Amino acid sequence: MEIEVLEAASAGIRQSVADQRDSALEDLDRAAGAYGHAGLHRAMESFCDRWNEGLDILVEDAEAIGKILDEAAKAYRSADAASAGRLTTDPGRGVVDD
Repeated sequence: MEIEVLEAASAGIRQSVADQRDSALEDLDRAAGAYGHAGLHRAMESFCDRWNEGLDILVEDAEAIGKILDEAAKAYRSADAASAGRLTTDPGRGVVDD
């Protein structure tokens, strides 16, 4: 397993979460006059409110996944470091052609 891949995925998720927090859907909704029609304004408000709730749930899930990936990468690094001192030779040396 490539630990760097786990770390990169975790970092990417953290960045996506940060980007989403900086651009909430509720920020799209403007004053009624900006839409030119009260019905359109209500529809936009409703859309933004409903989807913002869904995005909040997705962001929370993404944060949890990012933390899990980060913890897994740390655990792999720790296991690699602990086992590195125990191996004095490469155990695959006689098995794999050089």
